[in-house]
Amino acid sequence: MKITTFNMCPSLMDEGYDSFSPKARKELFDGAKVSPFTDIPYSASDFVGNVKHVSISGMQEKMFAVVDKNKLRLTYDGEQSRYIIKPSPKSIALDNAEYMPINEHLTMQIARQVYGINTAHNALIVMGDGRPAYIVRRFDVAPDGTKYRQEDFASILGRTAGNGSSYKYEGSYLEIGRAIREIVPTWRFELQKFFSIVIFNYLFANGDAHLKNFSLCTNPNGVFALSPAYDLLNTSIHLNDSEFALSGGHGTNVCGKHPTSEDFALFGSELGLTQKQIDKTLELFTQKQPLVETLCSRSLLSKKCKRMYMRSYGERLARLHKK
Repeated sequence: MKITTFNMCPSLMDEGYDSFSPKARKELFDGAKVSPFTDIPYSASDFVGNVKHVSISGMQEKMFAVVDKNKLRLTYDGEQSRYIIKPSPKSIALDNAEYMPINEHLTMQIARQVYGINTAHNALIVMGDGRPAYIVRRFDVAPDGTKYRQEDFASILGRTAGNGSSYKYEGSYLEIGRAIREIVPTWRFELQKFFSIVIFNYLFANGDAHLKNFSLCTNPNGVFALSPAYDLLNTSIHLNDSEFALSGGHGTNVCGKHPTSEDFALFGSELGLTQKQIDKTLELFTQKQPLVETLCSRSLLSKKCKRMYMRSYGERLARLHKK
C-alpha cells in the first residue's frame, strides 16, 4: 500500500482537507504549519514472534521526533523528543500489518470523537517511502520541554519481567481501578474515565490493552491523574486475540463466554462508581453510533479491513445487549 495524497485530515478525518486541519495543527504542533509529508527514512525488518500471545505494541518500532523549522525530523542523540512515530511493521505473525498505523489512528479518533475519551493527540503522516505512519504527541512532555512523571500500571502493581515473559498481561482491570483509588486524589472522576476506556477496548476488540497501556501522569501541579488514552486499536484485524488482554479480565469473574452490559455494570460497581455514573456510561456504549461507520468509511483502511472493523464492532455491540 502506498499513499501519495490524503483525501481527509490526517488527524481528525474531517472532510475537505488535504493536509492537517487548523484544529489538528493547533493540537499537534501548537499551530505551526507542519506538513504530513516527511522525508524520514524507514525500512521495516522482519519480526518473528511468539504468536501464542503476541504483543501488538511490542512489534511496532517506535521512532522519536521533533519539529524543526516546521518540519518533522528524528531526534538527535540526547535530544528530548516531542513525538512518537510508529510506522507499519513487517511481521509474519500479523495479518494486514501495513494497515496498523491507520487502524490505530481510526480507533483513537473514534474514542475521542464518538465517545468523548481523552486521548493523546495523534495523526497520520507519510514516511519517506510514501507509506503511512502513526504519530502521537507526547503527553508527558510540556510545551517548554518539562518532563512530567509517568508511571504505567505494570510498574505501579510491581509486575516486572522477573515475574515472567507475560508479566504485563497478568492481573485484572479491577486491580488497576483499586490502585487508582489508592493513589489518585480525584479517583471518583478518574475511575469513570477508566471505566469508559475498559468498555471501549472491549467494544472495539483491543486485545492488547495490557498493564503498560494504562498509566498515571502528573499534571503541572505535580498531582497524579489518569493519562490520556493511548495504544488503542482493533487487534482482531491483525491476529486472533483474546477478548481481554489481562488474564483476569475485568476482575468480577461473573461473565460467561462473552461479557454483557450487566457484567460491566457489576465491574463499575466494584470500582466504586455510582449507579448514575454506570448507567450514563453504559447508555453511551450500548447505543449504535453512526459516526463509527462514517469515520471508518473515511479512513484509509482497505475495503476488507473496513468490513472486518465494522463486523467486530457490530458483534460486540450485540453481545453487550445479551442477558
